Amino acid sequence: MFSVEALVGKNRLVIRLWGVVTEEEALQIGDASLRALDRLRPGFDILSDLTGVTELPESGSGQIERVVEAARVRGFRRVVRVVGRSALAAVRFQRSSRNVGHEAYLAFSLEEAEQLLEGGWT
Repeated sequence: MFSVEALVGKNRLVIRLWGVVTEEEALQIGDASLRALDRLRPGFDILSDLTGVTELPESGSGQIERVVEAARVRGFRRVVRVVGRSALAAVRFQRSSRNVGHEAYLAFSLEEAEQLLEGGWT
């Protein structure tokens, strides 16, 4: 399961994944993320919450790369990934991000991620 939301006022894309993410859902997540990116201005941030992911297909990496590349082209500023206990999902997302030349900041809770994005680093 997933949710994708463009927080226009904060200029932020929020992607939340939980449970078992199927190949079909991975494609839906990619499509929804690209639609949401169109609502944001250059300099936007991305917050992806993976804390509830129990399974992520290896083939989902292509969708991750698709979204990261589209965000890069549209001028994103930074990414914070909330990993919690989803080590496998975190590793796959990090590997896919590196494949397109990008690194994400990791957070262990949604609160920590929000603090980072609201000015907790320079």
